[in-house]
This record gives sequence, structure tokens and C-alpha cells, in this order.
Amino acid sequence: MNNRRVPESDRRKHHPLIGALTALMLGILALTSCGEESPATLIEPDDFEAAKGEAKDAGGGIVGMPPCRALREFNQDLNLAASGKVTGTTVGIDGGGSVFAVVFSPTATPRSASEVVADVPGHVEACSKEIGGDPSRKVEELLELPSGATGFHGEENNSTSEYAYAVTSDDRLLVVGTEYSTGDSPPVSIERLLELAADRAPDVSAD
Repeated sequence: MNNRRVPESDRRKHHPLIGALTALMLGILALTSCGEESPATLIEPDDFEAAKGEAKDAGGGIVGMPPCRALREFNQDLNLAASGKVTGTTVGIDGGGSVFAVVFSPTATPRSASEVVADVPGHVEACSKEIGGDPSRKVEELLELPSGATGFHGEENNSTSEYAYAVTSDDRLLVVGTEYSTGDSPPVSIERLLELAADRAPDVSAD
């Protein structure tokens, strides 16, 4: 058996090489880890206890079906004006229903995000007049939403929807909403949904 000891001077010579190789490996691992990170999203299934399946892209804009033509056309006009300059996510809910959040690019709307948000109550009022005395439908403005947001709660037959419109910290339009069966508890409060999406919006590109 060869028990020849490596001189201390030789071991010291190898230390810089070992250190360089270690640094190189750590750098490669860091790059690999960064490359595997999921892209930033406004919401994800893990945010909701009742989430079902994987999240879906909502790049077409605001989704769902408000209880009247006035609000449906309001959302559709925003989507058409965006021409794809919008990023969003939809999450299905166990038992039916969904949750969504979308953020528009700064140039996606002909007017500022603040102006769009300020217009929502007027469209809710128009919706209320359209519904009139129809017992199968109703709409009401959501008051005291956080961060200056506006929104509405709507019902049509057995479907309930809630929407909130807000301005992000970087002056973009953010819209969140949920749809669920009338009589059931919402999968998430509109306030919490708005908070989640608003916190993440600065990291989500919509160009």
C-alpha cells in the first residue's frame, strides 16, 4: 500500500483551482435555477383552496358574463381596444365557476386607467336601468373597495359575478373577477383577489 503523503505545499497549490471550480459550478446551478423559475402571474391555483386543475391564459382580456349588455359591452370594448396588449390568468374552481385577473399595457386603453376605473359606476347605473324589474337579474355597485377600485356584484339566473377595476402602482388597468353559483359562497373575496393581483402586477408584463 502506498502511504506517501502529499506535501503541504502541493495541497496549497490545488486550493485556488478547487475554489475556481466550485464557483463555476455554483454559477451554473444559479443560472439553471433562474431558467426554471415560472413566469410571474397575477394569480395561480395555489392561491385558492377550491382551485381545480391548472391555470389558463387569459391574454384575450376580461372574461366572464356580467348580467347586462351595458357591462358586457364595456368589458368587450376594453378587450378590443387592447388588441392583445393584456396579460392574465383564469383559475377554475371545483364545483364550477372561475377566478380571473388581467392587467393591461399602458397603451392598451384609449383613456387612462384612472378614467376607465372612474367610468365603472356609470356603467353599473346603466346596467341597473337596463335590468329594470327583471326578477332573474340584479346588479349593485361594490363600494369601499381598497386602493380606489370600483366594481360591481351581478346576478343572472343561477350565476353570480363580481368584478373590480383598479389602477396599478405603475398606472396600468387591472381587472379581477370571479363567477360562481348563486347561493354559494364566493371562492375568494373580491377584496382579497384584488390584493393578490395588485401586489404581483408590477412583475407582470402586458406588452
